[in-house]
Amino acid sequence: MQSNPIQQRIDLICEKWEDAKKKKDARVVNIRCQPDEDEMVDVFYTYMIGVDSPITDIAFHFDSDCNDPRQYSTLMLDELKETMHIWNNFEKDERIEFVPVDWKPDRTLKADKNPAAMFVQNFNALAKAMNLPEGIFAVAVLKKTGNKKNFISWLKDAIEAGISKEVKFLLHDRFDIPTMDEIILSAQGPYFVTIPLNLNMPKAMEQVAAMGDPNDPATGYRLAFMKMMNEMTAGNESKAEKAAQECIKIATNTLAKDPFWITQIVVIYTALANDKIRYKKETETLEYANKALATAKESQAFFENNVTAVLVSQTTMFRGTVYFTQGKKYEAYADFKLAFDSYKEQGNLTMAIEAARMAGESAVKFPHNEEAIQVLATAARFGENLEPKMAAATTYPGAIDILLQTNHAPYISIDELNRIVGGLFGDDWVTKVKNWKQVPDVQALKKKEREAAEA
Repeated sequence: MQSNPIQQRIDLICEKWEDAKKKKDARVVNIRCQPDEDEMVDVFYTYMIGVDSPITDIAFHFDSDCNDPRQYSTLMLDELKETMHIWNNFEKDERIEFVPVDWKPDRTLKADKNPAAMFVQNFNALAKAMNLPEGIFAVAVLKKTGNKKNFISWLKDAIEAGISKEVKFLLHDRFDIPTMDEIILSAQGPYFVTIPLNLNMPKAMEQVAAMGDPNDPATGYRLAFMKMMNEMTAGNESKAEKAAQECIKIATNTLAKDPFWITQIVVIYTALANDKIRYKKETETLEYANKALATAKESQAFFENNVTAVLVSQTTMFRGTVYFTQGKKYEAYADFKLAFDSYKEQGNLTMAIEAARMAGESAVKFPHNEEAIQVLATAARFGENLEPKMAAATTYPGAIDILLQTNHAPYISIDELNRIVGGLFGDDWVTKVKNWKQVPDVQALKKKEREAAEA
């Protein structure tokens, strides 16, 4: 039986955790991971509370963000109260030995001078009420730290409040963003212990890909594909191309048995084109974009459904983007127009709108741009079939913004735009579409929603 490389890495983190928690004076354990290991740390957090986990500590997950140090303790105390309510009142897995915990949150604790004190003292009390054996800890897993400055301030206050010897706080940062360095360096005494990780996740993914029947072409393809992606990420151009060619070879040799392998060939050519973009190799980028489109068209011989139409639309759109980034606006417009017509026929309004927007970006400055304006006008009328939130979530406002920069009256009147776009975005729709690229003020939106609910 093959060993699971992901489980191996989780076991390694478990071993490091067991070593770290033995440091008697440490109250805060910080896992420091590589940029591509965040997900593995999250998996470890989940593994800690699994029924079959070898970890005997009692971990409590907290998902609140520390955007306000004073509110943070309250939010986490609410989470803790809900967790204990579930533990004490809901049916458990038969493998779990249920012991009710007599604990209730004490919200009378003063936090005027120390915003973290209320949570720390309540969590300390919970740990005491659980009466855990020596060497087993109540662990507060702080999964989201929110605002760095605020979280560091809160954590300093938590240390000052006095974290119990029966408690560990567990969190993580990254080697490239060492958030905890500030507090680790300033903390008095051995309060912190850091678990450094270097799990080599690219290798792990290759090992996972290699698992399976060695006689199944899918196994070899997965391995070659992961090698390609890892080499692309590492910037190894020639090795990435070699792995890509192996993928294409496997897929081509398997086409006779399963025609869907042709879609994988399209994926590989597209990936290669994207990789060449980073090296600013325009000729090779376009060559691979052309191969992706040609392969998509060849798929017509294998499929009777709309698979070919989808593939051709996607690869035409992609090649149009390549032309656009290379400054070849006439060629880009031709591809975006073809993609627009295809997506419209498929009923894929979201992608048709984006194709129309890019067609407009490519062609509105042409001397004779009437066809591009007609494309944009058609996309504008799609608004009659969109909900406001859906329209705002697409590039529909961007398409309208470009349309407004043209002589659109012969193709769609301002009255019609007022009716359609105004119906989606309100009376100030012109301002909204002109500012469509701006990041929305979430707090302001929430405030408006509250005011509307209270009205």
